[in-house]
Order: sequence, then structure tokens, then C-alpha cells
Amino acid sequence: MRRTRRAAIVCALLCAAAAVRAAEPFTKHNVVLLQSSAVLEARVASIDAMAEYIRAVEAAAREAVIAAGSTRPAAGFIVVAVQPGARSRVWLDFDAAPTFETGRQLMTRIGAVRPFEARNGPVVFALKVGLWDAFESKRVAPSPAAWKAAMHKAGKPLEIDELMELLWREPTAGQR
Repeated sequence: MRRTRRAAIVCALLCAAAAVRAAEPFTKHNVVLLQSSAVLEARVASIDAMAEYIRAVEAAAREAVIAAGSTRPAAGFIVVAVQPGARSRVWLDFDAAPTFETGRQLMTRIGAVRPFEARNGPVVFALKVGLWDAFESKRVAPSPAAWKAAMHKAGKPLEIDELMELLWREPTAGQR
């Protein structure tokens, strides 16, 4: 009887331990392409190089979230633009902002990743992400605050190329 009881307790503990898991610091839900296929085909010299860059951005984001020291959940987008000449810009667009340190780490570490070579204009995409097991954002596309401010300043909606041209003139964190 005693042996059966011990076995039942051990089994219950093992089942409980299996159900518990550590929170994931970084989850990529999707890659959101913000330009048409035709534009991307003309501007991306190597799909493999772009895919490698996206994986490197994901790794840098994961490292940044862990290094920030906060476990506050956040969901939204990490938006990246790559210009010819291996230059990049990063914008964050979260539903509820992560901590200041998390944002700083994300901008710094992602901005330090060497971009792939774009040609004939910018390549713009976003990673739809969750930090620390946050629920996936219900939004389908990003709209960072800097983009909204630039369109407000322009007084009209802007196409992505016009927006990038306008934003690239202004120095910003995350530019490489």
C-alpha cells in the first residue's frame, strides 16, 4: 500500500513538472513583407542572404530581450528597413511598450546586425513577435510612431518608398 502511494505521488509530481515550462523570451509569429513581390524581386539580390539576415535579427532580438533583464510580456512588431549600401533602420511598434531597457537593447543589438545587400531602393519588412509569452498581436501590419509622425508632417498618406526617403533623412537610433 505504501509503495503504491509513493508511486502515485511520484507520478503526480512528474506530471506537474512536465506541465510547467519556462516562459519563452522571444517568439516570432510571422515575417510581414511590406512591399509587393515585384518590388522585392527587384531589390533583393539574394533571397538566401535576406533569410540569413532575418535569422540573425531574430537571434539578436532574443539576446536583447534576455539581456534587458525584464520579463514583462509585450506583443507587436520589430520593423526593419535595409537600404543599398548595407544600411539599416529599426523601429519598434508594440501594442503595450516593453520596458525602456528592452527597447534599447532591441534597437542596439538589431541595429548592429550587418544587413544583406539591397539594390534599387529600400527593402522593408517586419517581424511580428511576442516577448515573454505575450499573446500574438491582433494587428496584421505595423505602424510605428515615427511613421505616423512622418505622415502627419507630410499631411498625407505616404507610399513605403516615400516614407523611407523621408525617414532616412532624419538620424535615428538603429541606423547603421
